Amino acid sequence: MFQIISIIVLIIAGILSFIIAPAWSWLPVAILDSFIIIQFLLAKQRFRFDPVSELSREANFLLKKFGHYFAMPLGSKDFSASAATSQFAGIIIAIICAFRGYWWGIAFAVVNWIIMGFVASSLSPASLLDKRPDLHLAHDEVIEFINSQRQ
Repeated sequence: MFQIISIIVLIIAGILSFIIAPAWSWLPVAILDSFIIIQFLLAKQRFRFDPVSELSREANFLLKKFGHYFAMPLGSKDFSASAATSQFAGIIIAIICAFRGYWWGIAFAVVNWIIMGFVASSLSPASLLDKRPDLHLAHDEVIEFINSQRQ
């Protein structure tokens, strides 16, 4: 759901870069990015898990690093996708800004790309699991543990 809102906000930002001064197009992007970052930090704070003796070391690592994901997987995936969308929209807006002679737009796009890339990868363990296939078993272990706690 938030992904749709993000796309609408980023389309508005793209339109602003054509109609008004290109600098103003970064305001909706900054607001959206700030909202995503605040939600990420609140989720990280709220869903902190202590080490569980029943889980392996790798599973405890995943639970500690991605506790927010295991607590609310659909929300984490949605916000991760929104952060990635913001990255790509920033590049498009930077290209529009460059054509309009606003060169600071490129710097904003680079900062946006780095920050939102970190946030997107921190919200979902998908990229980590792609890099480290040995953690797939730990991921399944955490999912099984959480499902057993719900029952």
